[in-house]
Amino acid sequence: MTGTIVPIGVGTAVLHAKQASAGAPLNPFVAPGNTNPPIIFEPSAGLTGGATEVWIIASGGADWGGCQVWISTDGNTYGLAGTIYRGGRQGVLTATLPAAADPDTAHTLAVDLSQSRGPLLSGTQADADAYVTLCYCDGELLSYETAALTATYKYSLTYLRRGAYGTAIGTHASGAAFARFGPNDPSLFRYFYPASFVGTTVYVKLPAFNTFGQALQSLAATAAHSYTLLGTGGQSLDVIAALASGVAQDWGLVATGVVALADLAPVAAAAGYDIILGLLN
Repeated sequence: MTGTIVPIGVGTAVLHAKQASAGAPLNPFVAPGNTNPPIIFEPSAGLTGGATEVWIIASGGADWGGCQVWISTDGNTYGLAGTIYRGGRQGVLTATLPAAADPDTAHTLAVDLSQSRGPLLSGTQADADAYVTLCYCDGELLSYETAALTATYKYSLTYLRRGAYGTAIGTHASGAAFARFGPNDPSLFRYFYPASFVGTTVYVKLPAFNTFGQALQSLAATAAHSYTLLGTGGQSLDVIAALASGVAQDWGLVATGVVALADLAPVAAAAGYDIILGLLN
């Protein structure tokens, strides 16, 4: 008897039909898109512990995975200062926020976080009072209690604690920059600089990479953002900003006898002026 030996599986039908593709294959080299115009600011000493720091909040589009941070003092020669691996909760105001006394229970802060697709969560009144829900709003730092979703990536924030950490309370127009952040937020980039750099204009470039960590943009093709270092984080107290803006401050109790009295009425001081309250022996 003769026959043909055929290996198992050869020439036989497959058990399962080929599955249809769920869509286009993933492209690990997809272009990340540009980094959104960043928020660059210097917090007061209450947040830096007296160090001179500049903080950067950045974000990008759907394929944006982060960015490098390059800094220059002349706009030509750049040095790598670090990397942002996670986008911030960044957006803009969608309505004017008037100046108001703190706490502000009369106004609503309306924001749109579409550019970063960031979420906002509500807190408690105690959270707002303790600045747990801290936000940057056009230079003023504030916190909120309730974040009500009004549309996709759009929120209304109420019970506002204004002028946090001695920042000036002001009126902020629709379209002004907004971000939700915290001192320990992993999306926040903190850059320490020497006090000798105060008054220097620095230039920042943020070349992006995609969500796979690939397709890094070239430094030459990346737009530069300028910022003049103020040194506000190196002040021992937020005296200048607080007194110049008329924001009430409570610096606690002095554990020594009173040797003099002073009437610290509201004052108007030009930017950069020092207000010296004397020395505590």
